[in-house]
Amino acid sequence: MDATDAEVAADALWQARPSAVSEVALGAGRVRLTADVAQVELVDPRWGARVVEPDHDAHLDGWRTWASPRRAGRRIVVQPAWHDPDETPGRDLVVRVDPGRSFGSGSHASTRLVLALLEDRLRGGERVLDVGCGSGVLSVVACRLGAASATALDIDPAAVAATRANAAANGVAGQVEASTRAVAAQSGAFDVVVANIGLRVLCELAPALRARLAPDGVLVLAGLLDVQVDEVVAAYRDCAPLARLSEEGWAAVVLGS
Repeated sequence: MDATDAEVAADALWQARPSAVSEVALGAGRVRLTADVAQVELVDPRWGARVVEPDHDAHLDGWRTWASPRRAGRRIVVQPAWHDPDETPGRDLVVRVDPGRSFGSGSHASTRLVLALLEDRLRGGERVLDVGCGSGVLSVVACRLGAASATALDIDPAAVAATRANAAANGVAGQVEASTRAVAAQSGAFDVVVANIGLRVLCELAPALRARLAPDGVLVLAGLLDVQVDEVVAAYRDCAPLARLSEEGWAAVVLGS
């Protein structure tokens, strides 16, 4: 593709939830973007996509060499589980995360925005529903911040395994329940419903997510570009916008019931 399209195309690729997007200059003003996308049909059709079978182990693990702790909010530190802990001030809440074969190292701006919003919103004792949990970082941090419990859902069994492992590694295994249960099959009401899953799926799941929200509960929605927030707010038109954070062109929004 033309190099002038690279930034927009990379943002579109992130909507398909890869773990990384790389850019290689081909010369003559052309570039190639590469991403590990599970469903090629989720890639924006404006640019031609070619499916290449990777060396899965090398591809999925190669990024670990460059992984580093990432800060979110005022005091949350997401620490790669295979690194020695960094020296951090005593007030920091350090969460050790290994995504395994799931999505969610905690490094993406969208994840950090949700973590910051959870830090601001959680007061203790909440029931949290985490839809599209990936590595479980949001569920784990929510419980470390004082939530009573977190129910983590994902369609990928690898995400369920990673969430359980990360919950155990951070001392909240008894508070985090992870499964491949569909949102529509989930019962009960939740004080906080979190979904960091992108525009299309957030709009599709609007009735199901809204149905799981307790009276006076809040939705924390992310995986959105700044320009997509109004569309998501419209899809949840019976909920009131309460807060919004943006970083690096990404946004997360809090809606109240």
